Amino acid sequence: MFAWGLRGRALDGRELRITGIFAAVAALAAAAGVHKLGTAGLFAPVALGIVIVLLGNPLAITVFVVGLVALFEGPDFGLFNFTADLYKHATVMNVLVALVVLSVGLDLMRTRRPLRLPGPLAFPLLILALAVVDGVATGHAAGLSLSKAVHSVNLLVYLLFLPLAVANLDLDSRQISLLLKGAYALAVLKAVLGLIEVGSGHGATIEGSGALTYFEPAANWLIMIAILAMVVAVVARIRPPLWMLLTSPLLIASLLLSYRRSFWIAAVLGLLLAVLLALSPTGRRLLVPAGLLIALAIWLLGSIHFQSQSPLVRRATSLAPTSLTANVEDRYRLDERANVLGSIGEHPITGLGIAVPWRAAFRGLSTEHAEGREYVHFAALWYWLKLGILGLIAYVTLLIGVALLAWRVWRRSREPAARVFGLASLCGIAGLAVIETTASFTGVDVRFTVLFGAQVGLLALLAMRAEADPADEVIGPDGA
Repeated sequence: MFAWGLRGRALDGRELRITGIFAAVAALAAAAGVHKLGTAGLFAPVALGIVIVLLGNPLAITVFVVGLVALFEGPDFGLFNFTADLYKHATVMNVLVALVVLSVGLDLMRTRRPLRLPGPLAFPLLILALAVVDGVATGHAAGLSLSKAVHSVNLLVYLLFLPLAVANLDLDSRQISLLLKGAYALAVLKAVLGLIEVGSGHGATIEGSGALTYFEPAANWLIMIAILAMVVAVVARIRPPLWMLLTSPLLIASLLLSYRRSFWIAAVLGLLLAVLLALSPTGRRLLVPAGLLIALAIWLLGSIHFQSQSPLVRRATSLAPTSLTANVEDRYRLDERANVLGSIGEHPITGLGIAVPWRAAFRGLSTEHAEGREYVHFAALWYWLKLGILGLIAYVTLLIGVALLAWRVWRRSREPAARVFGLASLCGIAGLAVIETTASFTGVDVRFTVLFGAQVGLLALLAMRAEADPADEVIGPDGA
């Protein structure tokens, strides 16, 4: 448009008005940026222009946002603070997720495609929406301001809308293949960055341990799913690219050097399930052994000493039940659970409400943590405590629904990369069910929730594609 003027022709009145509007918007963006960010805010018009361009490409903005969330560890690493407020309660992450949802919504209206939602997600998301309303109402009735109550369910809103947005992306087979390979490459990059942190001695340390790769769940989840995908591809003879095989040791090293024993156990459980399911022509006969494996993993994870971050050998040795020792943090978790269960017993239907702390009225605490009484080291109990019985139902049915989607993708998809992703996600969900008996990530941790929501949406998209063009059930490990 503006090139016309450069070729010597004067701009007419309409073009001048448009130019003036763009200039005014850019000036306002620069002024707002300087007011909020200082000199760096002068780049706000550029950022605004990038956002406008990305809004016209839902896939690009989705990849951009998920990539940012995966790469940047947050203020502890001095890179990016997703929880910083941009304006009142509008955080950086709120804006990023909103842009993804808005971009997909605009694309649906532009192309007149219907909004799609696979069956296994419909009921969990409906129940979650009702549970969120209950949590906000109950929290407000307990004395919380309505604005704070609404702000406190931000991450649960991500779980409601982000899977729906990703599931409605308009992708072809080539784009899906590139997307999945890109996700694996992103996991490798994260592993390399984590190993560099360890090698340079700049990695985080916990309770006097040596430097570790990643303590936060988002990076470990991404890397664990990538490892499971590689094992599935090898066992099922789907022939992954050579570069994936060669980089897989980096993923394993990064997960080991995270010193996250909960993720170790989840990864071992996922690997066993991946091998069993990839080799079996039918999964029904494996329901009982798979259930036993999950129960064993939950028991083992619930028995170990969690907080002391020792070097690798000591961490692995401490997994043996005969070497377990109790400490203040172990006792705290037991005390916390007693108080949480007592609070749920008093309010089994409505729960306490969102952002309402539990009280140490049933058992004294061995120690206190900042904002510890708004957190629960058991995801199912967190949902029940904060959102009532509907929250518990939503959490359980969501995991089941995602597992069903992953199973459909593995069994029905014609695309090898999609099938690998489906089974890796299914085994990862089994691991997540184990991990979240000792911590709460889904809908509680910011970055994990975004990655998980995008993963669920992609599984939904692949499941709907498989149903529209179903393949025969797999009858052998080679998919023949």
